[in-house]
Amino acid sequence: MSTVLIGILFALGASLSWASGSIALRFGIAGMRILPATAVSLFGGLLYVLAVNLIFDPGAIGRIESSVFFAFALIGCLQFLGGRALYYRGVGLIGVGRATALGGGTPIIASLLAVLFLGEIITTPLASGILAVVIGGAIIVSDDFDTTLAPHQSNSNNFISQAKLGFISIIASSIVYSVVQVLAKSLIGGEVSALAGTLITLGSGSFVLLLATTKNFKRNYDVSRHDLLWVFVAGALGSNGLMLNFLALERAPVVLITPIIGITPLITLVMAAIFLRQLEKLTFKVIFGSIIVVAGVILVVLAK
Repeated sequence: MSTVLIGILFALGASLSWASGSIALRFGIAGMRILPATAVSLFGGLLYVLAVNLIFDPGAIGRIESSVFFAFALIGCLQFLGGRALYYRGVGLIGVGRATALGGGTPIIASLLAVLFLGEIITTPLASGILAVVIGGAIIVSDDFDTTLAPHQSNSNNFISQAKLGFISIIASSIVYSVVQVLAKSLIGGEVSALAGTLITLGSGSFVLLLATTKNFKRNYDVSRHDLLWVFVAGALGSNGLMLNFLALERAPVVLITPIIGITPLITLVMAAIFLRQLEKLTFKVIFGSIIVVAGVILVVLAK
């Protein structure tokens, strides 16, 4: 089995893990504020990745140079204080189906950054696949919808609509994740273990969010064990996706791996139709737009 094919399988595994994490998140996010929810999910993910490192490569961190260590720490701050918090905000505002499907536009940004900074090449079939992702995302954005929010997640000042704020949050999250993909690709390889990089990334993100959310847990509201458990599980699944993503980037280029991650919306929609019938209504536009996004991903894979 070729190295690139293994990278593709890791990317598909990351998509499945992230989709499952999104479903788990939807069950717990309504009862929590965004930053505390992000912190709890990070804690769950950190414990999971720490266990994986101890089992498979306990000495990996010791082989990483200090400059690379701090670079992964920066990735952690970007990905979790920015990317994951913004994504959780978007899920709370527009629902997991629309948020995940709209996030499928990440390959466009990531591919452009990879071309500019890593010297990777975008072919005509690859560009066509990315364009399909854009069109699918535009269809999803044009959808009209309603979603139930917790009081602390609603937009009270009406300066910007719930839908627009949710879409902006997801787009901003996609930009952050794209930057992270390129930075991670430039670091992983040789003596730099993807597993150790994941652990450092999660550890730094968890530390920063712990400082930011301690007062929220103590003073603002009570959190049910049910909500904590679901967000904890979502964090473990999300971190498993991150680890598989790093392992994929270790074996294949960004312009291939990132579009494959775009299959996540279809997996999420199937799961949402099964498990979230009482929480979200999936419209024709959302389903049709997601199918176009996935078609673009398939085109990208065939192009390689």
